[in-house]
Amino acid sequence: MKKYVLLLVSSLLLVACSGDDDNEPAPKPADTRTILVYMAAENSLDAYAEYDIAEMKEGSKTLSDDDRLIIYYDNASTDKPYLARVKDGLLIDKVEMEESIAADPALLEKTLRTVREKYPATSYGLVLWGHASGWLISNDTVQYNQTRGYGYTKNTQNIYWMNIPSMARAITNAMGNDRLRFVFADCCNMGCVEVAYELRHVTDWFIASPAEIPEDGAPYNTILANLFDRSETFYQGVIDTYFNSTTEAILTNPYRYHNVKPGDLAGYSVPLTAFKSSELDNLAQSTARLLSTIPDKLTPEAAIDFTQAMYYGVSSNYRYAYDMRFMLKRLSGGNGLSEWDADFRKAVPYSQFTPKWLTAFSKLASDMDYFVNIPTEDCCSVGMFFPSTIYANTKPKWNTAIQHMQWNNIIRWQQYGW
Repeated sequence: MKKYVLLLVSSLLLVACSGDDDNEPAPKPADTRTILVYMAAENSLDAYAEYDIAEMKEGSKTLSDDDRLIIYYDNASTDKPYLARVKDGLLIDKVEMEESIAADPALLEKTLRTVREKYPATSYGLVLWGHASGWLISNDTVQYNQTRGYGYTKNTQNIYWMNIPSMARAITNAMGNDRLRFVFADCCNMGCVEVAYELRHVTDWFIASPAEIPEDGAPYNTILANLFDRSETFYQGVIDTYFNSTTEAILTNPYRYHNVKPGDLAGYSVPLTAFKSSELDNLAQSTARLLSTIPDKLTPEAAIDFTQAMYYGVSSNYRYAYDMRFMLKRLSGGNGLSEWDADFRKAVPYSQFTPKWLTAFSKLASDMDYFVNIPTEDCCSVGMFFPSTIYANTKPKWNTAIQHMQWNNIIRWQQYGW
């Protein structure tokens, strides 16, 4: 009898307890984050890859078990590419991958999918490590010397690139219902509005520079803490750490970091920008409205004035990636710019600007002498393409190639005669 009484009491207690639990929130899953550093190093950056991996090993010593740092590494040697976790200063779980082309979007998709399945987390990040030139692209993973985009890979026979729309599709396919918390482009010229807009559906944040970056890239020994930061303003730490580290490197190594002569970059760094994806549609509409007020200035016959304009990129001796705010202010005369500024600040809540940076192009280095005289508030550390008749002979033809980008679905350069 005692046994049955005890069972009855126990049952009543369980019922009472379950009623109380209904009023309490369900336990949250562990706050984990997995970050893939996709290292396309089968090119001239190969010598810097091992240095950056050493930095990652050092930085990993401060990470918790809930922080999963994964690298995909494809170098210029005969060694096979590999996937590994960087933990407590060591490479663990190292797995050799099949020899392939890092610039192949199918490989990016496969690698991301593998990482997501092997290291599931509540949030994910992607670091793009390698060469890039923003949105300029015509073909995927084919031999085409003027092709641009991301993931420049060069083997004994061919040169390969990945275009940004294909990158976006690869990320979408790999991530399924999971959205990246951020994409951080540790490569040149990716901080343009066309790239950010193309990636807006796959990531909450896009962090990049509109300009060239030093070959040794981000300071991974210190920036990992910012990349794994779960706060809402983590992007500020990413940008500040990168910006300040580059400033310090230039000051302490003037003979290594200079354009024309040692010391000419003292006090300067690299421009960096954080794009908030959820606000980019509003920015696109706002930009289209502003341009629609000045249609007569945008036609081929009008010939947009690029004289001493702030720009960030050079390809095949052509300037491109002009500072977005600088050009819109010049073209509009400032009319309607305050409304545009309000939308821009929502889409780009944080950036660091510098009118000089390390460049491989002598003409750009020379032009920086007039960049320093442009009021800082006129610039925004975001690149944007503006068509020009001088691009008529580019390969691909930039004035029409831009129409393959989603940004142009809103801006529609063709309505102005391009």
